Amino acid sequence: MADEKEKTQRRVYVLPVELVERITAFQQDMGLQSEVEAARKLLDEALKRRDDWRAITRRFQEKLKETRMLTDIAGEVLVGHPLVEGINFASDSITFKLTTGETVTVNKDGTTFAIDDYQNPIELDPKPSRSSPRQLDDEIPF
Repeated sequence: MADEKEKTQRRVYVLPVELVERITAFQQDMGLQSEVEAARKLLDEALKRRDDWRAITRRFQEKLKETRMLTDIAGEVLVGHPLVEGINFASDSITFKLTTGETVTVNKDGTTFAIDDYQNPIELDPKPSRSSPRQLDDEIPF
């Protein structure tokens, strides 16, 4: 219980009455125990829609620090995610395809491999380009 408490923060938000009514209606429609649970689910769903393949992959890698059970992590991070359209399980890796076109493989050791729509490899943490326009201007001798 104390561990769960450390992973949460209490916040107070002032919301328009109409929005609160919509949250309450969602709570009742879904059979949720509280408005707080309904608000959490709605916020989580909305924020997931802002994710990209890098955010999802990093979340997966973070969970790998807690457990090596790939299927458990997939259940928590990938299943039901609005951008995930397919998941393939292997003994030591999971591959998931996103509606945005990327296909990502995460290995049990946390290493990843990703490709775009055109089968080009893409990096999780791309290196910054070696020269910026400012550096090129500094090299002009006049």
